Amino acid sequence: MKTIGPDKTYIDYFQGGYCPQRGVTNCFGIRVEEGCCVAIAIVGDGQPFTFGKYFLLPLESDTLPSPIRIVVDDHLLTYPSSDLDDVLAGKKSFQEALHSPPESETQQTTATGRVRLAHSS
Repeated sequence: MKTIGPDKTYIDYFQGGYCPQRGVTNCFGIRVEEGCCVAIAIVGDGQPFTFGKYFLLPLESDTLPSPIRIVVDDHLLTYPSSDLDDVLAGKKSFQEALHSPPESETQQTTATGRVRLAHSS
């Protein structure tokens, strides 16, 4: 699942099928911001929070620590059309990813933290 922050300063890419919205209490992902990325988690019904080291972009996903690389790999397996790998590698800019996300996998978070599904016109 791909979630764009309400202020459009970050994009969260979560593991496929492992989020509270699907009945599971904990969920892991990676947050991409302009020029960097960091691990994120959701515990229970809480809001996503970042933890650990920030990594400068561009980078190759196989250089990330194993737990983060597993999250990235799982996301890419679940969402093969995701732009995550291209954004991490610098092949697609953060702004491009922010403004041209695939409709089929994107959700936008509102200011209250609720998720609003994107829909095509």
